[in-house]
Amino acid sequence: MERAAKDRKFVVVTPAMPASVGLVPELRVKLGSQYLDVGIAEEAAVAVCAGIAKNGGNPLLVTNMTFLQRAYDQISQDVCINNLPVTMLMNYTSFDGLTDVTHLGIFGLAVFTNIPNLVVLAPTCAEEYLNMLNWSVGQKSHPVLILIPGNEFAHRESCADEKTFDALDTYKVEKKGEKVAVVALGDFYQKGEALAAAIKTGLGFEPTLINPRFASGVDKKLLEELKKDHGLVITLEDGITSGGFGEKIASFYGTSNMKVKNYGLEKKFYDRYNPAGLLKELGMSTEQILADVKGILGK
Repeated sequence: MERAAKDRKFVVVTPAMPASVGLVPELRVKLGSQYLDVGIAEEAAVAVCAGIAKNGGNPLLVTNMTFLQRAYDQISQDVCINNLPVTMLMNYTSFDGLTDVTHLGIFGLAVFTNIPNLVVLAPTCAEEYLNMLNWSVGQKSHPVLILIPGNEFAHRESCADEKTFDALDTYKVEKKGEKVAVVALGDFYQKGEALAAAIKTGLGFEPTLINPRFASGVDKKLLEELKKDHGLVITLEDGITSGGFGEKIASFYGTSNMKVKNYGLEKKFYDRYNPAGLLKELGMSTEQILADVKGILGK
């Protein structure tokens, strides 16, 4: 709403479901001509945003991740081939958001992080999320997809001053350590914090904790530097591992001596599951991952 008041070229587009992200009727009325609902037609929503961007506007498409798969062709053909600055904001991307089989958001990372030109951002907290959103709507260089955090609401003041993300695929080292690097994406960052603390307590050394921020690219310089004093990289992602973020890291290290262990969900259609129970079933509790780390390091 603040953006709309100061930027008349800013337009919000939804393919129905506006209230699911807080766009209640009063706000839609206030937006006036800066709001467009195309109905349940994600393809049309993306195509409209491409047109707005092509004509100099600043479009923001808002919907649920599970529905965006319908618009894969428009995202690829209309937006990304033309490298148009369309911002797509995705709700319910998390494994513990919507759990019924037709509304899962866990496939989004694997689906959309491999489209050329599309920058996929995974914020870890409120400050990072808002800064990413503001940056994306204001820039004219890239199409951007942002995942609304689905974890427990978190504030991290260390993210408050980062206003620009122009340096694509630059990961952020939150804590510099040794031996083990924990690369915790998006709303699994808090799980990464818990794991790093458990490693320090249980194994007696400080691991490196990394917030990758960019789900669609690899920070080759940082990953290369980790080879000097690390032997194991752990990746955590809120999505399926097959074709996902962690596999990009594992592929980078393929011909090296670095060991990589990816944690995420399996490539399957889950239905009405218990989120906490699913993590344990997949061996993704902090205690289970710590046991894996001990085994890999021979402790």
